[in-house]
Amino acid sequence: MRYIDKYRLRIQAHHINVRFLKDCYAGDINHPCPSPDNPMGSFEDFKKKQYRESNNYDHGWKNLLLEEQDCRCCYCMRRLNSTAGKINYEHIIPRECKGDEGLNEYSYYASHAPALHDLVEMADVFTMKKFTTQEDIEQEPKMPHITALANLAAACNGKRNSLSTYGCCCNNTRGNKRMMPVMLMPDADENVNYDANGILTITNNDGTLDAIIQELNDDTLKEVRAVWARLCQVQIDLTIVRSFSLRERIEWFKRAYHVTDFTSLPTEVRRYAGEITSNGSDFYWNAYSGGYPFSISGDIRSVPS
Repeated sequence: MRYIDKYRLRIQAHHINVRFLKDCYAGDINHPCPSPDNPMGSFEDFKKKQYRESNNYDHGWKNLLLEEQDCRCCYCMRRLNSTAGKINYEHIIPRECKGDEGLNEYSYYASHAPALHDLVEMADVFTMKKFTTQEDIEQEPKMPHITALANLAAACNGKRNSLSTYGCCCNNTRGNKRMMPVMLMPDADENVNYDANGILTITNNDGTLDAIIQELNDDTLKEVRAVWARLCQVQIDLTIVRSFSLRERIEWFKRAYHVTDFTSLPTEVRRYAGEITSNGSDFYWNAYSGGYPFSISGDIRSVPS
């Protein structure tokens, strides 16, 4: 995980959120449909193509989230496959939260993440507001948490070692449990670290991140990070490696592991170059060559796009 800056595109995000809410209040300014505090109906309408995808008004909120996150999962940092639809939309503050319990949850999340404090409020609180015209909504600085783009992040959706999903897995681990919003905390890049063996630690974890840390320390992900820790030690333009031929990949791995014979490397390393797979394809290279923006002892930040 790393910090997602929700302020950089906040004007575009606010425009999309307001456009959706104006449509909700268009039929009856006192009885919006769907109501902004409807956990299912509101978000399902917001996911409609006219808001989610690019159109004549804006670039759509799916592309906005992907731009905020450099097209990477908010949890494991794998590159998201936006064209294949393998994306899950994560609510940082769970959309089912409401009432006094919801306010308690909001207090927790807002105390950790400035963007949630400044740009989001609980949806049932928002619905208590009275508007004279749809244009009044434009003046609202905080959007209802069910559809507020400051409260949404894009995550993996699928199975880690499936040929059809290329290793996506992060959509169901958390559920609706409270989770420190580390990816929206400005000090995330200092508190989330990986060692040379690819093991993730979060230094400011208050216990609510235990489950996702365990998931992100899956053997496959640790293995991938450990390989990238070695590869990133080589002085190379990491923005071009996805176009490498098999020969170029092998030479890169040899330099990273300081060997002259590529076949001397363990199978669990060689397969990431795409040289050996069970079906003769480039599965591991295609699945993981997108790289992981991670920090090894706070030093490595850049990996392939």
